[in-house]
Amino acid sequence: MSSFKQVRTWLLIAFALETATATYCLKLSSWIPVFSVIYFISGIAISILIAEGSTLTIRMQQGLTNKNANLYKFLLLGAMAILAFLTASYWFDEIPIDPDYADMLPVIRTMNERFLSGQWHKIYDTIPELWSGTRPIYLPAMWLPFLPAVIFHFDMRWVTVAGVVFSFCLFLYFLKLEKFFSFSFVAVLLGAILFWWLFAENDVHGFITLSEEGVIVLYYSILVIAIVSGNVVFVAIITSICVLSRYALIGWIPAYLLCLYLQGRRNQIMVYIGIGMLCFIVLFVLPFGWKPFVQLTQLPAQYIGFSKLVWKDSPEVFWLSLGLAKFFGPERATLLHWTLIVLSWTIPTSFVIIYYWLRKKRNWPNLAVASLKISLVIFYNFIDVPYLYLFYTSSFVSLIAVAIQIYSTAENKAEQVVSTQSN
Repeated sequence: MSSFKQVRTWLLIAFALETATATYCLKLSSWIPVFSVIYFISGIAISILIAEGSTLTIRMQQGLTNKNANLYKFLLLGAMAILAFLTASYWFDEIPIDPDYADMLPVIRTMNERFLSGQWHKIYDTIPELWSGTRPIYLPAMWLPFLPAVIFHFDMRWVTVAGVVFSFCLFLYFLKLEKFFSFSFVAVLLGAILFWWLFAENDVHGFITLSEEGVIVLYYSILVIAIVSGNVVFVAIITSICVLSRYALIGWIPAYLLCLYLQGRRNQIMVYIGIGMLCFIVLFVLPFGWKPFVQLTQLPAQYIGFSKLVWKDSPEVFWLSLGLAKFFGPERATLLHWTLIVLSWTIPTSFVIIYYWLRKKRNWPNLAVASLKISLVIFYNFIDVPYLYLFYTSSFVSLIAVAIQIYSTAENKAEQVVSTQSN
């Protein structure tokens, strides 16, 4: 790329393609295989363009500086909150929390009820009331955020709504509306499309009514901010929370450690590992025991059989969703599973090594975020059973990264002007 302006332009184009193919393009069901390929390629392109862009930087105290921009942001947030409340209320009335629709939230509710009753070492025991006995498979950072809903007896799905809305708040906070207006306008437009798709088209994906993914979306949005901040303690804590919710980024951890090593921050590698182990022990092993962890590590081996069952009973999960599983088919489910494992562990680290070798310019915050993005692209595109609601975590990583890229370009340009004037 000859300039950061071209990188920004191509980054927005790639993000537009990713957003379009993950939202309203899915209405054209006969074209979904094509859109799945475009979605995959655009995700990889976003990863590369993040690495090539202006050095990602944030200053928390400067997120709200311009009065006119602040007014626009607050108006957008107000409209977003109203629309989220109205559309979510409609869907909650239409679709109750019921295992006949999906059993994720009923399982999470039972886990929280056991937690409140003090049955901590029984939280991962079989739930006999669901499907003649089903074993909880959710990690603590996945189900604990729903505890307030169980305590105060409100609809659990408002926690999902809150996670999504807060993630959009982070997007608007870091977006620089008063600089590079055309880029910011396009970013807001794409964010609005994603927002409206999630809330207005819930019958397509079930993100709001059936899933717990709003919590995951928030975690990964904060992780992007943590990486850019450069605070390894912050990154370690948020990484631990992400892993203890959904381990989609597990293959990114070696890539991040490699970034720290190549950056010369080798003492911080032990800090990162130490905090991660401490979080794992305090948040999982001590309260719930070692046995649930062993049980959960055995789950991936069951995904092959589960995917074949879904192929048999609900093939539309594959054909009407994103991901590349549709091209493998049920007869190659084992191949898909091992492809997922191998690529998830090798691609992010290989990305860092290749970029380090090819490029003299090394923007480490960019490279860490870029490798995170590519790890999610690989994980979700090769996932065994591609439920559509799973894919939007990757979309929010792109959304936050695009906002920070526009913000960083404005800040870096301002610093260059000040430096030139002082000289």
